[in-house]
Amino acid sequence: MSVLRSPVPLPREQPPRVNAPPDLLYPEARLWVDEGELRQVLTFAFASGCGSDAIERAIDKTREPPSAFAPESFAKDLFVEELVARCLPRKAGGRLAKPRRRSLVTLLTRPPRDIDTVRFRHAVLRELTEENGYRAGLERLLAALGEFFDLLEGVSRNKEAANLYRRIEILRAARAACEALSTAAPASQSGLARLGEFGAEVMGSDGFRHLSELLDHESHLATVDVRLRLAQDGRIRGFSILAARENVANRHHAGPVRRFFTRLRLLLFGYRVHERELIGRLLTTVFDELEPVMIAFFQLRRDVEFYLAALSLRDLARDKGLPVCLPELEEATPGAALSPSRFDKLYNPHLLAEERAPVPSDVTIGGSATLIVTGPNSGGKTRLLQAVGLAQLFAQAGFFVPAARASLVLRDGLFVSVIEEATADAREGRLGTELLRIRRLFERLSWGSLVIVDELCSGTNPSEAEEIFDLVLSQLSAIEPQTIVTTHFLHFAGRLAEERTLPRLEFLQVELDASQTPTFGFIAGVATTSLARRTAERLGVTREALRSLVDDAKRVRGLKVSEAPKRS
Repeated sequence: MSVLRSPVPLPREQPPRVNAPPDLLYPEARLWVDEGELRQVLTFAFASGCGSDAIERAIDKTREPPSAFAPESFAKDLFVEELVARCLPRKAGGRLAKPRRRSLVTLLTRPPRDIDTVRFRHAVLRELTEENGYRAGLERLLAALGEFFDLLEGVSRNKEAANLYRRIEILRAARAACEALSTAAPASQSGLARLGEFGAEVMGSDGFRHLSELLDHESHLATVDVRLRLAQDGRIRGFSILAARENVANRHHAGPVRRFFTRLRLLLFGYRVHERELIGRLLTTVFDELEPVMIAFFQLRRDVEFYLAALSLRDLARDKGLPVCLPELEEATPGAALSPSRFDKLYNPHLLAEERAPVPSDVTIGGSATLIVTGPNSGGKTRLLQAVGLAQLFAQAGFFVPAARASLVLRDGLFVSVIEEATADAREGRLGTELLRIRRLFERLSWGSLVIVDELCSGTNPSEAEEIFDLVLSQLSAIEPQTIVTTHFLHFAGRLAEERTLPRLEFLQVELDASQTPTFGFIAGVATTSLARRTAERLGVTREALRSLVDDAKRVRGLKVSEAPKRS
């Protein structure tokens, strides 16, 4: 790059005000990111580079709208982070994008309170599933944003020329991102229309014009016509310049005479302004002008990733021959009975990452009912609980639901608890841990929540467990949550079904085929057997199998193997 026309940087104008922020997630468009925090990170990253951790920490301070869901009450037990990592890859430019889980996990585990936001997101997803090229536009935009952030996060090699080139490339990537968002979803009728509005506003600003002029000057200083003389072996034997035409149309252009006298004048006045220093000042000025736009890129990338992740879930389900849907949602009316939850072909999305496709089930749960699920181990009870919990979570986040059709009520809370494994620093035994999780449930519970508990009261003997079980269900019924509980106490569940001492009880059992093998489907009723003997045989825990292992251990020690006792 040559010496520019003036040693004085471009006058710094006021940064363009973002009148149409690229908010793709909420009906009322606004910037939710912490502008002050990101401005510091962005300035430092442009000057010398920074790692992705600094950017992620700044993004973590995004001011999200209030949510009725507390992630600590369900995220661990639903394995949300694992689901995002395994089943929700995002594509950019035809390739998988660099995994960024934290932002997507936050959006999924802190769904909005209002139904208007969910409908806004559904409208975007419907438009993206149409054959209009908008999905490809979002993938191109994510690829352009990924290039911008990769350069931003790259650490400078501490060489002035290299760092100068890196900053030019950052600005070039920023221009490409602006161009990509302006063409991502033309003529959109959903929230995607904000991309075009934002792109038109940015590309019509003085800051973008200055950026384009500077990059054009850097990449198009001059055009040179040359003549080459080649030998028989193809090597160049002669080289001569026929003509050289400088790009005089660019406003940064300065002719050779002017460049000479500019340097001479600076020397006479005692100034030692290096060419790279001047270029660096110009780059910083242009960067400052477009800083608000680049801050908006942080939010824009997160929003685009949300929708592309939803489409990736849809792709993965289709590869397994399974559907997804946008659910029918209903707001709870104070004092009115809650409508039941209905699922057609519901399945657990975690199983999409397995070799075999999950078996879908049709499930209906009363709006304020307590559903007790029984059946043998490895019959799919826990998977069903996770499927219902994730369906509710995805529905309220404005995401696709893993079912062919779903009808749900917006819930004011979600509590999920599976059996907790013992840890070395546990202060309580199994029963104490069980009681503590029940206590946490009631501490966090609100009216109309969804409560999912796996193997309630499994940490004590049956007689005491039944007493605690009855206590928990009777107190839950007072605040009318929708409750789903699994239990292996089959006789107790059968007695509850027969006596009906508690209100709004419903029962599901694992479906068995003619050979008493679980089909992974569910039917109404209470299971009559846990198939413990069949499970033991399948896992090799029989009298004969264990005796054989004991005999092998004796032979290793040279001990006599005793004859098997005869059984009458």
